[in-house]
Amino acid sequence: MKNRNAALDIVKFFLSLFVVIYHQYNAEGMLFNDNFGQFDSWLFNIFVLFLVCPVPLFILISGYLSSFSKKDKLNSFFKLGIDILLYWVLAIAVTIILISSADIKISLNRTLTFGGRDWWYVWAFLIIKSISPILINGIKKTDKFISLTAIIFLVFMRIFFIQTTLSELFNGGSILAFLAIYLIGIWIGVHGKEILNSKRNYLCSIAICLSLMLIGIIFKSFSYILGFNLSKILSFGTPTHLIPLIFSICLFNIILKFNLKETKMTKLIASITFPIYLFHFFFEITLNQLIWSKVGIDKSNIGMYELNFFFGIITWLTTISFSLLIIIPQSFISKWLNIALWSTINLTIKKWSYIGEKKYKEKREQ
Repeated sequence: MKNRNAALDIVKFFLSLFVVIYHQYNAEGMLFNDNFGQFDSWLFNIFVLFLVCPVPLFILISGYLSSFSKKDKLNSFFKLGIDILLYWVLAIAVTIILISSADIKISLNRTLTFGGRDWWYVWAFLIIKSISPILINGIKKTDKFISLTAIIFLVFMRIFFIQTTLSELFNGGSILAFLAIYLIGIWIGVHGKEILNSKRNYLCSIAICLSLMLIGIIFKSFSYILGFNLSKILSFGTPTHLIPLIFSICLFNIILKFNLKETKMTKLIASITFPIYLFHFFFEITLNQLIWSKVGIDKSNIGMYELNFFFGIITWLTTISFSLLIIIPQSFISKWLNIALWSTINLTIKKWSYIGEKKYKEKREQ
């Protein structure tokens, strides 16, 4: 793989903040008795495209980086599996502690069977990651215009024919969306060098991002006249829908213009981003239940509803502290489990190779 661009790791770290804020806005049932929806908030409308772009951007970055990877992809896949297994065990322990000590409303059954509340992303991503070598070879061996046409077809299939509801995030729709976005990332890495080096493309990407943000603000302003918000109708708040996807691709093009060298700090930032995503819901639910729902919030005040944005920031900072505590022991255990796994695999392969060679010699001697 070419030298890793640490700017991508820093971007993913700050994208985790937007994920946490976005999920905080889904807590209106607990804090505001469902008096408001996300698009009632001015802050949500201003930043909506940033709040929904983390999922497609994570997938785009993963697909893009995979197109340059020279490492043993099977080794990388098993390493990810070990990390997830360790985080899953920790999630079960945290769930038991929170339920038993503070009666926090988290489903132990769901944690045992499916992981955390928002882990649908992980399972959908693992499916795509498992076939990543096939996808990369397919893009490399196919004409760039033909492959791009096929990807666009997948995107429109997902948007117009396969819908995903909030209650059913892990389904064919989410997997197809992830597949299409991952392929876009690979395509940019394999065929998009000329486009990425174009100053015109860079300026167009900035213009599109700013225009889409401005359109969202205009739609919010006109909602007082029209009685409905066009941003909601056009799915500005759905991560894998057309407008958020266009915004994410343009933002991705802008990000790739920045190149930073890896340092110890950027490596640390990269290492804690994944646990922030996996564990933030624990702190979101706990803070909402024990603190924010108890501090005398006026549940019918739209001004108070804007506090969700800042509650999300506090949850993010809390989760960062937790991630910093667990990352060193998790990395240590993961490293030695990975070594043990591959040592066992190599010994097994050698053993069966030896048995096979022995039987082959015995046959020849007969």
